[in-house]
Amino acid sequence: MDHVYSPRQTVDTPWRTAAIVAAAVAAVELFALVLVGVVFGAKLLTDQAEKAIVTATGAKTSATAPVTKTEANASTTKSTPVAELPRRRTSVVVLNGNGLPGAAAVSAQRMRRFHYIVAATGNAPRTDFRRSLVMYRKGYEGEAIRLAHDLHIRRVTPLDGLKLRDLQGAHLALIIGG
Repeated sequence: MDHVYSPRQTVDTPWRTAAIVAAAVAAVELFALVLVGVVFGAKLLTDQAEKAIVTATGAKTSATAPVTKTEANASTTKSTPVAELPRRRTSVVVLNGNGLPGAAAVSAQRMRRFHYIVAATGNAPRTDFRRSLVMYRKGYEGEAIRLAHDLHIRRVTPLDGLKLRDLQGAHLALIIGG
């Protein structure tokens, strides 16, 4: 007995649709995992590099509370520098080191509430600072420690990577990090 072959004209293949959807979901998951890996890997590497830089430059990693002149006179064995200038006479250059627009201006406004003189605001030479830091000219370490304490910044270091002319006559430089 002969039968006539008639191919089915309906597309009845749900497995193809399911396979395409599963492949798309897997691709999105892979992209998300790679993105998370890159972000955390970059954070780990920058933290390691930052620690190496701090160790190499001998930067201080914590700002202690400022010591007043009377405390310094009472105990001459203390090695913590004393802030000689009052806040109203301490000038600071605020530099944006994180790349976010307006970060230096916001920090400058915050510093004005502490009565510091903001000599200038601008961009730092780099925009990849992970944490904020205070840099100081020779002889102004006490003022730098006091500023760091006021703003809850843990890094205080002598000028490193900045020149005196970059300070525009200011005593300190505040670099805003991420």
